[in-house]
Amino acid sequence: MDLPRFLSHWYNWGVAIAFAITFVTALWIFFDSQSNGYQAPLWRWLSMIMAMVVTPSVIISFVPHLALGLPSGLLTFLAVMGAAAALVALLSLLLYGLGAGVSLPESEEVLDEISVSQGEGPSGPKAAGIKPAATPPRGVKPVTTKERITPTPDDTVRIKNVYRQAMPLAWLVALNGPYTGREFRLQKVTDIGREPNHNDVVIEDPTLSRQHARIRYEKGAFVIYDLASVNGVFVNGQRVQRRVLTHGDRIKLGQVMFGMLIVDEDETNNDDEVEAHV
Repeated sequence: MDLPRFLSHWYNWGVAIAFAITFVTALWIFFDSQSNGYQAPLWRWLSMIMAMVVTPSVIISFVPHLALGLPSGLLTFLAVMGAAAALVALLSLLLYGLGAGVSLPESEEVLDEISVSQGEGPSGPKAAGIKPAATPPRGVKPVTTKERITPTPDDTVRIKNVYRQAMPLAWLVALNGPYTGREFRLQKVTDIGREPNHNDVVIEDPTLSRQHARIRYEKGAFVIYDLASVNGVFVNGQRVQRRVLTHGDRIKLGQVMFGMLIVDEDETNNDDEVEAHV
């Protein structure tokens, strides 16, 4: 396309498309990041600047007689910059949607407000900044040794086998963003991501993939797997593809931070299982 035709198309209808793209992008990024508490200063400023770059072309398009006194080189420059600004705005929206350059302020006080069982290992609450408590999370009844049924010698082996097979109670607790303080109970297989139809823990956050991660209970431990996510899985600041999780671990999926809570085996409620075998 020659230059005169490009300028004609640009000032007739091209500038309207560029105006819509840049201003809608700027408004979307601003209000979405504001409502969800995202920190995305790069994309906020870049989208606003791109909208400002298109503005002179918009003014000339609406008031054509202003172009009569302007050199053709300036009109060409404004048109090229406006078209480039629309492309940059689209790229900014795409990268924002993928979570690049987007962060969430982490709440350090969330786990302190939730009752957890004691765990003092190197990856336990002391290492992660979590205050241990004597009771499990809300809604979990602690069971003392005195409350358990004392088995007969003939039932000892069977009851031990039940205890070995029983999965400990465990939760993921969101530490930042709009889900702060939300608790997600872990099952033997727990999938995490944005897609409601394929995940057990659904987080509507642009920094998470549709199917981001999976936590499996295997061989007596919870193991997290990265399901080829875009923004990765981080455990205690280290990117991992597979990692055994312990109480107090910090798990970062995209820009969403979780705390790992595992109730001590001595405090899990196995009364029903014991009664069934006595």
